[in-house]
Amino acid sequence: MSVVACFKVVPDDTSVRVIGGKVETNVPVKISTYDKNAIEEAVRLKEKLGWKAIGVTVGNTDRKSIRDALSMGLDEVVAISTGYLDVAGTAMALAETVRGISPKLVLMAETTTDSSTSALPPYLAQLLGYPLISYVRSLTIHDSTITAERSVGDVEVVEAPLPAVVSVTGEINTPRTPSVKQIMESAKKPVKQVNFSSQPLAELVEVQPFVTTRKKVIIEKPMAEAVDQLINYLKGEGVL
Repeated sequence: MSVVACFKVVPDDTSVRVIGGKVETNVPVKISTYDKNAIEEAVRLKEKLGWKAIGVTVGNTDRKSIRDALSMGLDEVVAISTGYLDVAGTAMALAETVRGISPKLVLMAETTTDSSTSALPPYLAQLLGYPLISYVRSLTIHDSTITAERSVGDVEVVEAPLPAVVSVTGEINTPRTPSVKQIMESAKKPVKQVNFSSQPLAELVEVQPFVTTRKKVIIEKPMAEAVDQLINYLKGEGVL
């Protein structure tokens, strides 16, 4: 039996800058933040149930990021090279590979740090014909079913048959930091490279930065007078 952890290689959001009115994304890359939670949960299921933990990534197949995923404990990774894909195309690429693996469970993050659509898990579940449980903060595997707690304001407890697609939140675990030995061993683990192409239904044309213009109001007076002036200013702006 196996569990698939889907992950995406994205620009490091701590390095993204706005230069000349445009978002500069030609920066170092990393595994999308919450995708590490999906990988961690897959490895925990491997350790608990003896399942094989397989990573699948679509798009940017940066080898360092893939090695980072393998060093966390995945047994192997399928890296799908593509041109530009929208969410529907990404789901089709994943579905084609996941069908070939036939896992008991597909784990994904609730969203990625670059596009943040949260649309991929339902797309994939629909294509595979699997039930979807989203926003999962804890899960338990039984023989042929999964019980999960969903974090949706309240906490919902949901049960579904396996195989299933599950999107996880950051609450579900704390991703491990690999040891030096695990990092070195990751270089020996298999990475299968495959190609996929699809005509996107919608294409990203441009990313424009969200610009906030600050008023830069400075009040240089004794504290009591400054507080009064600040209150009057905020009232004038309709804030108070």
